[in-house]
Amino acid sequence: MFVNEEFLQFIWKFQLFNFSNLKCTNKEELLILSPGTHNHNSGPDFLNTRLRLGGMLWSGDVEVHFKSSDWYLHNHEENSHFNAVILHVVYEEDVVVFLEGSSLPCLELKELIPEEYLNGYEALYYSKAEIPCSYAIGGLNKFFWNSYAERLLVERLEIKQAHVRDVFLATKQNYQECFYRMIAYSLGLSINADSMFRLAEVTPFRMLQKHRISRFQIEALLYGQSGLLERRFSDDYPKELQKEYVFYKEKYGLEPIEYQQWKFFRLRPNSFPTLRISYLADFVFKSESMFDLLFQFKHVDEILPFFNLNLSEYWKSHYVFDKKSKKRNNRLGSFTVNIILINAILPFCFFYAKQHSDELMMQRVLDAFMHLKYENNKVVNYFKTAGVPVKSAAMSQALIHLHQNYCIPRNCLNCRVLNQILK
Repeated sequence: MFVNEEFLQFIWKFQLFNFSNLKCTNKEELLILSPGTHNHNSGPDFLNTRLRLGGMLWSGDVEVHFKSSDWYLHNHEENSHFNAVILHVVYEEDVVVFLEGSSLPCLELKELIPEEYLNGYEALYYSKAEIPCSYAIGGLNKFFWNSYAERLLVERLEIKQAHVRDVFLATKQNYQECFYRMIAYSLGLSINADSMFRLAEVTPFRMLQKHRISRFQIEALLYGQSGLLERRFSDDYPKELQKEYVFYKEKYGLEPIEYQQWKFFRLRPNSFPTLRISYLADFVFKSESMFDLLFQFKHVDEILPFFNLNLSEYWKSHYVFDKKSKKRNNRLGSFTVNIILINAILPFCFFYAKQHSDELMMQRVLDAFMHLKYENNKVVNYFKTAGVPVKSAAMSQALIHLHQNYCIPRNCLNCRVLNQILK
């Protein structure tokens, strides 16, 4: 049977053992009033525990080990941080531990943990499945999922807003420049996200604002800085872009990024970076009043009109320069708009709300996720197949976070799903 110290800490933390008529190994009666606070720093595993031991009330710390001899193996007898330990919780007592000359009360869990918990943890720990507990999660009720999903979504947003903060600091605390870079990154999707972000870095928003009256000038600057204009062309449009860019390159002292950074292979044509750059140009062209209204939104639908982004005329019949294709719908698709809202706009708004301690705005951001369509990707489908109800982006984002931070590293013992399954 597989048991480790982390599992025993989990069992103690949630009191998942038979504690009726509980006695220590020295036969003293034990009543647990509070298991204490789990300590993730150095020192005892649980702090501020309250017990009734041998008829006396005790308050102090608890240390958890697989075997009682681990106390000496870890040299706790030499560490003053462990002097306040009032109970040693172990799977098996193989030696009596002494603390400051007296035997330390010991609770042995070996015969107290239900066998189904031991079997369940062993199955999870060695599972090869993407979701170790997929056999059971479909049976958890929607009230549990709704509650846990909100907590997971907040955890995910905290990570994302930390990334936004890094971008914000890199822009010398310029909110507009930061937002522009986040939008560029999201427009690149996963394949060209880094290249789009780099393009935004070398083509600052404050510079593009000077050319907001002319979409053509904005495109000349963006395509020029992308490195995609550094060849000979047949069509008039790229030739005109080149001519315009040469002037501004000299004026602003610009240096383009290397065109080799852009990836086209195995991408659907609608995702080609040539088109994504045109959408970014349209965003800049239409962005004059966006920032004033962005932070005031009451419902996510109020943001959507800002992202009715369109291609310029040339790109309505081209996917790449000098190669004509059939005309098509030139508006940015709802799928991409949804991704931009999820990965750029709402995390940016959450960051802004945190910066200004705006609790109401933070709640509006969380509510917005409830009204967005969930992502239909591989990870979300793992959970849907297992029977987890997915109705909105709030749940899909929560499940992606759950998978990345709990399922993949097998961090099951810190996941409320395991606790719920065992209950």
